[in-house]
Amino acid sequence: MKTIITTFIFSIFTLFVSAQLSESDKVYLQFQDTDGEVNVDGNDACEMLKSYVIGKTSLSVVSDKEDSDYTFVLSVIEKNMGDRKGKIIVVDSKTKKTIFESKWKRGSMNAVYGYSGTRHAIGRVFKGQVLKEFKQIKK
Repeated sequence: MKTIITTFIFSIFTLFVSAQLSESDKVYLQFQDTDGEVNVDGNDACEMLKSYVIGKTSLSVVSDKEDSDYTFVLSVIEKNMGDRKGKIIVVDSKTKKTIFESKWKRGSMNAVYGYSGTRHAIGRVFKGQVLKEFKQIKK
């Protein structure tokens, strides 16, 4: 019984102490190539992610990594014609620890996303996984 209570208290403590994005945090956007895959243009992909961060969250995007609280590491690869797969890793900029890693999500060319498979993949990862994990940053 003592072990169960100790484990429960430790779990609650860990939950409160672990790094979490909050409303006023500053994020840096970084593109990371995936080895062995055809990567999309990193600058364009980061601009697409930036529009989601600014439009859907209370976070601010900074241009200098040293000024950031967290880093969003974005990877987007080409699969087939028009199909892309995207992934976002959230890293604490101070400790360099990964606090969240999304699953790869497929995006395809469609009218809703301006016929951009990259924008669709980023949107699915950001809205479907990042915003669900960090509800407190939504506008």
